Amino acid sequence: MSNVQTKKRIPFLQLAKTIIATLLAWFAALWVYPNEQPIFAAIAAIIVIQPSINQSLGKAIERSTGVVLGVAIALGASLIFGNHSWLVLAAIMVAFIAGWLFKFTPGTANQIAISAMLVIAIGSATPEYAAGRIVETLIGASIAFIVNAVIVPPVAIGPSQQAIAELGANIAEVLEDIGSVLRRETSYEVLSNINTRARNLRPQLDKAQATLRSAQESLRFNVFKGTHGKDLDAQQLLLEQLAVLVTRTIGVARGVRDNYDETVIAEPGIAQIAEEFMRSGHDLRLLVRDAGLPAMKQAHPDTQEMPALTEPIRLSPPSGYNWILIGFLMENLRRIRDEITGTGD
Repeated sequence: MSNVQTKKRIPFLQLAKTIIATLLAWFAALWVYPNEQPIFAAIAAIIVIQPSINQSLGKAIERSTGVVLGVAIALGASLIFGNHSWLVLAAIMVAFIAGWLFKFTPGTANQIAISAMLVIAIGSATPEYAAGRIVETLIGASIAFIVNAVIVPPVAIGPSQQAIAELGANIAEVLEDIGSVLRRETSYEVLSNINTRARNLRPQLDKAQATLRSAQESLRFNVFKGTHGKDLDAQQLLLEQLAVLVTRTIGVARGVRDNYDETVIAEPGIAQIAEEFMRSGHDLRLLVRDAGLPAMKQAHPDTQEMPALTEPIRLSPPSGYNWILIGFLMENLRRIRDEITGTGD
C-alpha cells in the first residue's frame, strides 16, 4: 500500500483549490468552445495546482509547452498520413523521441505524448481543432495559476522553523554532554553514544536545509508573503552557522571518543574546558531562541548572567598524551565560540 498511499493527506485547502480551479476551467473553456468537451482545460487545471505559486508557474509552462508540441505533432502526422489508427502509436513514439532529443523534463515529454495521443484519438486533428485545444489548455492553466495565487497561498515556514530549532537544540545538547563527560570518569560506551548522536546531526542538517528550501520555494511569486521573506533570510543565516557547528561538533565528539583517557580529568585546565563546552551549548540555545525560533521557551536571562564564552583558560603542560586531547579541545572550542558569537571567518 505504500506505493499508492502516503502517510498523510494533502492539505484540504489544496484539494479545495484543485476542485475550484477545475470547475472554473471547465466552464470557462465550455463558454469559449460550447460544442467541445473541455478535457484539456480540466487536465491543465488539475496539474497546475501545486503547493506553491512558483511550482504552479513551472507546471503551467511545462503543461502548455507539452500541449503545444503534442498538438503540433498530432496535426502534422494527420495532415501528412491521413486518419489511421496506427498514427496514435506513431505520434506517441515521435513525441518521446522529441522529448529525448531536446532534453525536455519527464513531465514535458509525457505531456507531449499524452496531448498527441488525445488529439488523434478523440479529435479530428484539423488546424481549428488543434488550435482550440491549445487555447483550452492555456485557459485551464491560467485559471489554476490565478486560483492558487489568490486563495490563501500556503507559506511553508513552520516546518523550517521547527527543523532548524530542533537542530540547534540537538547540537547544544551534544556540546553540553561533551562538557559533562570531561568532568568525570566515563565509559567508552557513553563516549560512543555521544559520537553517534553527533553523527546523526548530519541528516538532521540535511532535513533542515530541505525544509528551508521548501519554505523559500513557497514564497516565490507569493504576493501575500508579508515579512516571511525576512524571516527566511534570518533562518538561512542561522542555518549556515549551524552547518559549521555540526561539522565542528562531529569532529569534537569523535576526537573525545578516540583520545579520551581517565587521567585527563585530573589535568588542571580540564574543568575550565568542560565548563566552556557547557557554556557553548547554553549560548547556542540563546542564539537559536533569539532568532525567533521555538527552540527555547525560558525567559531571557539578564546580560550579566549570560555565558559569554570569553573567560580565559589557564593551562599548564598536560601529562603524557593528554596534550593531544587538550590541544584538540582548545582549538575546536575556539572555533565553536567564534561561530556562535559570529566573530569567526
